[in-house]
Amino acid sequence: MLSKLHIKNYGLFEETQVEFLPGLNILTGETGAGKSLLVGALGLILGKRADNSSIFLSTDKCIIEAHFSELSPSRWKELEAFEGFDLEGNSLIIRREIRQGKSRAFINDTPVSLQVLREVGLKLLDLHAQHENQLLLSADQQVDLLDAYAGCQARTNSFGEKLLAYRQLGDTIQRMVEQEAQVKQQYDFLQHQVKELEEAQLESGEEEALEEELKLLQNTEDIREGLALATNNLYQDENDIYSQLGEVIQALEKIQDVSQDIQSNYSQLIESQETLKEVAFTLQNLLEQAESNPERLAIIEERLALYHNLKRKYNLNSSEELLTTYEKLAGQLGEADSMEGKILELKQELSQKRDELEILGLEIEELRNQAKGPLEQRVNALLEEVGFKRARYEVQIHRNTQDNGELQLDGNSIKMTPNGINKVDFLIQTNPGVPAGPLSQIASGGELSRVMLAIKTILAEKFEFPVLIFDEIDTGISGEIANKVGQVMHLLGKKFQIIAITHLPQIAAKGNQHFKLIKEIEGNSTKSTVKQLSLVGRVHELATMMSGEHPSETALRNAQEMLSEAPTR
Repeated sequence: MLSKLHIKNYGLFEETQVEFLPGLNILTGETGAGKSLLVGALGLILGKRADNSSIFLSTDKCIIEAHFSELSPSRWKELEAFEGFDLEGNSLIIRREIRQGKSRAFINDTPVSLQVLREVGLKLLDLHAQHENQLLLSADQQVDLLDAYAGCQARTNSFGEKLLAYRQLGDTIQRMVEQEAQVKQQYDFLQHQVKELEEAQLESGEEEALEEELKLLQNTEDIREGLALATNNLYQDENDIYSQLGEVIQALEKIQDVSQDIQSNYSQLIESQETLKEVAFTLQNLLEQAESNPERLAIIEERLALYHNLKRKYNLNSSEELLTTYEKLAGQLGEADSMEGKILELKQELSQKRDELEILGLEIEELRNQAKGPLEQRVNALLEEVGFKRARYEVQIHRNTQDNGELQLDGNSIKMTPNGINKVDFLIQTNPGVPAGPLSQIASGGELSRVMLAIKTILAEKFEFPVLIFDEIDTGISGEIANKVGQVMHLLGKKFQIIAITHLPQIAAKGNQHFKLIKEIEGNSTKSTVKQLSLVGRVHELATMMSGEHPSETALRNAQEMLSEAPTR
């Protein structure tokens, strides 16, 4: 609910604060006291554009701050879906600041855009006033209200989720079709590239191994010369290193027992001599293998040239990159070959999803049609009680036909929306002989407010409305009709918080609490404040509303009686 509204430097309000309570909150006051300004302040909370001419003192900052508390779990869940501001506890504060043509908006002290403020505001306040776009005039909202009465909200939510999945799949298919078209344009070239790399029979590490072998074949004579010199000096010559090392070992053999250190070195030299012998044999084998092979050299050079040309052609630096490119291109070619089959599978899945949506959409349509008559009867009965003796409320349900729609039903092309396959319009006929028309086309703001009151009273059991604010609901009525309107508002106030601006005592008497806007003139300054009335104050205010500024004793007694007869919460 709206627990507190703080207004500073706006219109006639230098600074005032109103603490609203649950139920029906009544606001009254003489003409020009600031009732429309109060509605304007609430409009700012709903994200409406700021009018600098409404600032009390142009040199100071204007602040409108609304405190909301005791938010229901479902309302809280809706607010959690918004990003950009934090939610703490079970309350929320919206603040608008206006200074020198600049406006700022805050939710829980976090700056937000006007668009976010509008979206959040519609979750919290439903303002019914002249020239305002009421929540109930929204086509989507009318569908939601009918679905709440019909008890098919869960199905409608499921339809919206299924439709989202259906369209996402459709987008995926469209992207794949476009990709397939692009691939087909390049298919021959892609196939040529894959074939070229495939025929090359590339192997990981082959290029490096071939380059190593090439070095050996290109330097055969130098290698043979070096290996021959090494083997001769190590083991084969008369005075080779092996023989000289043997003489050293013989000399140490005679004295090895003298010292542990000599013995240790003696053992190491014996091992070294064996190692040297093994190295010499290995080098001898390499020497025997190192032969000139022009045919093998030509094969290697040709193979390496192939690697070089492919790397240059594909602008790559290594044979490993060539292998990676081959795998990538082969994968693309495989995808191109399988894409048509995948698209066909997805189209079959899309068709299945469309069939499911059609079935669910028809189920929802049937439930809506079943609820249509009872809802019309109940609203029309209540409209008669609040002064529309010959009014006729009508719920119009028809399919959302459109060229190139996603469904084909009874020979018509139907466009699906998150709400189903239907368009829902609330129509009203307030005068005989005049065709029923959309609620938004009703000329009188007061009539529209009473129609809204009737519809929302009937739907109150099944739909959670935000705080309802009614202005001009008493236009064109009086007497018993006004009394009945007040009773209906009081009844609705048992479920939702209502703030009503009225000029009629019959309605004011039904409030759970009563606030009065008071205009005061001090010198050249005019200021307005809002005061919550006590029981005595309410009696005097009702009497004043009935008979004028100086109410008679009779008016006071009538006011007292009116309050005593008013329903209690």
